[in-house]
Amino acid sequence: MNSRQLLLTVLFVSVSIVSLPQGYLTIREGKYESDTEKSQRKSPVFRFEAYPITDLEAISGELAGIHSFGTETAKKYYLFDQKYTYQESFAPGDPASKTVIRKPLIYESVKKIEHDLKRSVKNGKLPVAKAANEFNKVLDVAISVISADSGKFEEALAAASTTESKIELFTNRVILIR
Repeated sequence: MNSRQLLLTVLFVSVSIVSLPQGYLTIREGKYESDTEKSQRKSPVFRFEAYPITDLEAISGELAGIHSFGTETAKKYYLFDQKYTYQESFAPGDPASKTVIRKPLIYESVKKIEHDLKRSVKNGKLPVAKAANEFNKVLDVAISVISADSGKFEEALAAASTTESKIELFTNRVILIR
């Protein structure tokens, strides 16, 4: 019995000696970060110049059409579509054309957010007013970003895996400067 306790004690001491320096090395190299350092590293804030509000006022209700989130959303969505897409013909004189999308990652993300918000409203998970408010913020950012250098923003958008994280990126981590 004594030999068994001695063996266990020796085994415990040897394991402790081997693993203890590894813990000191990890702390010394700074691998342990505080929560604020982690949140700052994971959540950069992006700043973009906001689009002029006169662009939105120039769009009539008939031109914008109808959107399930309201007339303001319909106008913003029309402006978003006009700024992000254009038609390009295959050859001169050929009536066929293709639609070209500027900044496809942002364009597809906005379309996905719209689809998921509409589905959440339809399933009763989200009130229409809240969904419209979130989608309007997303559209404001998307319209403002079209003419800006958005490389870092697009990298963060590509890293966001869920629709909720993309909405959070558009609504909480972007500051529009008027």
